[in-house]
Amino acid sequence: MLAVLVGVWAPAAAASAAPAHEPCPAQRDAASCDADGDTVPDTVERVVAGTATGATGREDADKDGVPDWTEVMACGTARCASPTTDSAGDGIPDYARILTCGSAACYTDNTDSNRNGVPRWASVVICGTTECATGHEDYDADGVSDAIQLAACVKPRGDLASTGQAIAIWLIIAFAAGLIVTGVMLARKRALFAAAVRPSGIA
Repeated sequence: MLAVLVGVWAPAAAASAAPAHEPCPAQRDAASCDADGDTVPDTVERVVAGTATGATGREDADKDGVPDWTEVMACGTARCASPTTDSAGDGIPDYARILTCGSAACYTDNTDSNRNGVPRWASVVICGTTECATGHEDYDADGVSDAIQLAACVKPRGDLASTGQAIAIWLIIAFAAGLIVTGVMLARKRALFAAAVRPSGIA
């Protein structure tokens, strides 16, 4: 599901409406420079295409559905992110978590939404940044927005925690039941043994 929806919006599409931008002044933060105004930082475009203005936003060298520029922003190269790697097991891919809150282990969920009400992590999957999705994107044209479909994949961490807690409780109950059954069996054997060794003349 996630692999189908990723990379459906190219930032270069926004550049056609944007005015031509001058190269960033030397004193500006290099990470924020965007000479062609396509929302992809120049430093990322250089990794993807070799120049500050050469990337289209649709490049996908490893054909995994995650655009190269998104992978570079998440983990440094055009082949490092996977749409299916989910260390937390909650339905949010690691690369989206990294771009949303800074690491593959940080906490984000459907309540952490952008100004359009789209979960920030889902916006990363839909179009590459936490703010770009509007909530109207429908890649598979099924009448259900991509944001809703992605949000439905998420298992809240509270549920994950309660699942683990329930498992622990059932293990404790099973262990206690085992101890009780073992104790009853030992007590019964002890009584039978005592009866067997008791002299027959004693009442």
